[in-house]
Amino acid sequence: MVAEALLTHGATALDFTGASTKYSDRPAAQRMADLAQNPRPVLNDVAGAFRIALRRLYRTRNIILHGGATQGVALEASLRTAAPLAGAGLDRIIHADYVEGLDPLALAARADIALTLVNGESGLSVVDLLEPV
Repeated sequence: MVAEALLTHGATALDFTGASTKYSDRPAAQRMADLAQNPRPVLNDVAGAFRIALRRLYRTRNIILHGGATQGVALEASLRTAAPLAGAGLDRIIHADYVEGLDPLALAARADIALTLVNGESGLSVVDLLEPV
């Protein structure tokens, strides 16, 4: 219902009046409306941001491990960005294993295919990405 409202009325369909987080919720609602309208470019941007965050974390790890620099300026920023993403990914991997008996490689392959097929001839919508196929 939320996706349909975003498609029909855009971000204004969501009412944040009275919410203490309304100023940060409005841009998030606009991003979700953009995702509902044209999912492929938005999902590609998200995947790109995810890759950048994990690369930054890996580089920071290398600086710590190989250089012994535990007080680097990039450490806090890379952890702040990558840790929630990595945590969400691990949660999804564990959930897929427990609920569907799906190993991580099969889950990654399915996600990659779904990202390719979304909003195409297959009829796969962005909402379908939320549930296992």
